[in-house]
Amino acid sequence: MDKLRDMALVAEVVEKGNFAQAAKAVGLTPAMVGRRIAAIEETLGFMLFNRSTRRMELTPGGQTYYEGCTRILAEVSELEESVTSSHQTNPKGLIRLTAPDGLGSPFIVDAIKQFRTSYPDVRFDIDLSSTPKDLIKDKIDLSIRLAFELEDSSLVATKLGSTSFGLYASPDYLHTRGRPQSLSDLKQHDCLNMGASKYGDYWNVIDEGRVVSFRQPWALVLPNTECMIHAVCEGMGIAMIPELFTKTQADAGKMMRLEGITEFPDLSVYAIYPTRKHLPYRVNLFLDFLKSWAPEHLSH
Repeated sequence: MDKLRDMALVAEVVEKGNFAQAAKAVGLTPAMVGRRIAAIEETLGFMLFNRSTRRMELTPGGQTYYEGCTRILAEVSELEESVTSSHQTNPKGLIRLTAPDGLGSPFIVDAIKQFRTSYPDVRFDIDLSSTPKDLIKDKIDLSIRLAFELEDSSLVATKLGSTSFGLYASPDYLHTRGRPQSLSDLKQHDCLNMGASKYGDYWNVIDEGRVVSFRQPWALVLPNTECMIHAVCEGMGIAMIPELFTKTQADAGKMMRLEGITEFPDLSVYAIYPTRKHLPYRVNLFLDFLKSWAPEHLSH
């Protein structure tokens, strides 16, 4: 247990930025904290911090040790939490979740609303970003991601279901520019693409049974799903967007799916989480909920 206390002290010093603030947090004097850190460094055989009169920074070895400490301390906390009967009777605590911006509303918000009717003491902190996060470094419990195929990873992934891409345009755009009937017709239209897409500057489409790359000079390249949907609704062009992201605007008649032009490979939706043996009970509960709730809500 002394080693765990030492790890907790190192983490406290790093996160508070100096010995004085860390000492207040743990109920010791700054001198005692300094002696304890020196003893830890002596045991490890290297300096954790470069110290000066004005600042203190982690050494490379200190950074590695700190990251290991936070990971081990989190696993111990999660293990204790996962076997605590009171927590299982009345689950509570925070779930930190990340997802692409287009999944936030309505999919993620609706899922959380339904889940919290049963578990009102479980709280959520949502980060919406098209750029995947480092789950361990950023202390993320769960990531919801869309992919044709998952890349090899040290993370654990659970497939929640599938959605599909579609081509969308506004009624005003189609009235002004006409309705394309084939992929070749799109060459005469303003097509929009997502600049943040990890799939590059092309669309994956199915042509004669094969997945091929379709590209052209894009009329507009946009940074995120929200901008893309807004541009389509404003009549600025035709875009390839996951069906899952378009329900609200399509139901309101602001945009229409263009059928018969091409098909797209299925897009799988995954819940991804770190390879920790002891997930917090609240995270396991939410995962189990998503597995049963998501398939129905991924299809229109």
